[in-house]
Amino acid sequence: MDSVTTVVRKQQAAWARNVGRITDTSGYTSTLQDNLFQDLSPCAAKEFASGDGGELGADGGGGKMQALHSSSALACNVFDYWRGRDTGPLAAALGINAPICSIRFEQKFPTGLRGRAPNLDVVAQPASGPVLAIESKFLEPYSGRSKSGFKGKYFESKSVRIHLWSAVGLRACQEHAEAIEAGTQKYLWLHAEQLLKHILGLSRTGAPWSLLYLWYDPKGAVGSQHRDEAQSFAKAVSQDGVGFNTMTYQELFAKVASGAGANHAQYVAYLRDRYFPVSG
Repeated sequence: MDSVTTVVRKQQAAWARNVGRITDTSGYTSTLQDNLFQDLSPCAAKEFASGDGGELGADGGGGKMQALHSSSALACNVFDYWRGRDTGPLAAALGINAPICSIRFEQKFPTGLRGRAPNLDVVAQPASGPVLAIESKFLEPYSGRSKSGFKGKYFESKSVRIHLWSAVGLRACQEHAEAIEAGTQKYLWLHAEQLLKHILGLSRTGAPWSLLYLWYDPKGAVGSQHRDEAQSFAKAVSQDGVGFNTMTYQELFAKVASGAGANHAQYVAYLRDRYFPVSG
């Protein structure tokens, strides 16, 4: 039986063939434009170029975003479209009760430690209310790669025990991070360490915020297990009053498609054909 990643990569390859996109044996398109619904907006190009993921490549070489299975391409195809447009359908789908004034990619919220701050995939700023930070996942949870875990600096500083989450009033998050570090709390699909780092960085801004974990559901047992883990994590951090929510890309797409209307028909059709085909 094919793995989750193999199944989805085959689906993406079939889409590319059907629409005449040329790809190499690793599933990378010839140009970035071939992997996107529309050309990357100037703001998005600048944001991805400033990120740490090498999404756009360098020195004339192709970047990670040219992969059919790219998470950044998925996020870009879903969110970059709404720049310069009425964001009502997207805002409603995300549960935001105000127009979205800005959408940004690869934003950093420092944790207070030296080194690179974690990159948040998407940040949506409403006209009123808390900023919505989005951690986006496509196939990363199912790739079988080892999770990065925490670096020692999150718990020790010059041989002195530190409590970064507790310092910003997040005692339950501190306990959860320590349980993960000790191995008493384990996740198979969810990269909880990364989410806790984002929560720490967002909490240090002093401004209202919420964090959305937006993930691609491969369906079946793996998808159910992933959902259970995300809900378990949400329950743990909710003890601190953290605004953390989880949603699948399929759920987001269904809501956007329902409220988009005829003006967005091409965008909806592209996403449906490529990422969310009707089964059966």
